[in-house]
Amino acid sequence: MAPERDTTAILPDKTDASMPIATPSYATLSAMITPAIFLTANGSLIISTSNRMARIVDRIRVLNDLGDKLCRGVSDLDYIKDRLAHVQDQLDRLVWRGDRIRFALAALYLAFGAFAGTSLTLAIDVWTGNRIVGLPTFLAIVGVGLMLFACVNMVREALDALRGNQLEIRFYRDLHERRAADSQQCAPPEVAPG
Repeated sequence: MAPERDTTAILPDKTDASMPIATPSYATLSAMITPAIFLTANGSLIISTSNRMARIVDRIRVLNDLGDKLCRGVSDLDYIKDRLAHVQDQLDRLVWRGDRIRFALAALYLAFGAFAGTSLTLAIDVWTGNRIVGLPTFLAIVGVGLMLFACVNMVREALDALRGNQLEIRFYRDLHERRAADSQQCAPPEVAPG
């Protein structure tokens, strides 16, 4: 039979005064850190949405230059009127997509502020003796709602981007078919003598 062990050295006494107790300051700090998860996710969305905005702006500039060259006759491209109509359609789509991105970015920045406000009001609530208990929760709900609004706009923008890609592919396939019908087939690339 095994000797009995003294468990008092292993298990702390429930009434031991040396046990760490969460002070109001520690609880406040812990509660203030909680919105950091939302702040991190929101920051990632802001970065990716800003990148999408930059891509739209770059594409608008390229299409503006192309449209200008086509209008001035500086280009050696064929079917100028069709290309100009296609450029205008793409620009209209990019303006719509830019609006979705703008709404999303505004909502994300407001959500970021709401989450920072959540963290701040949690601290103020503890310091004031729990007099504004509902405000941090309200700000967190507003922040999540704004993030949802931004995500819905981003999904709409992404779907339209894919739709725009399909229209662009269809346009160039139609051009190739028209060239074949007009006996202006695209010449195969020349092979350099090797």
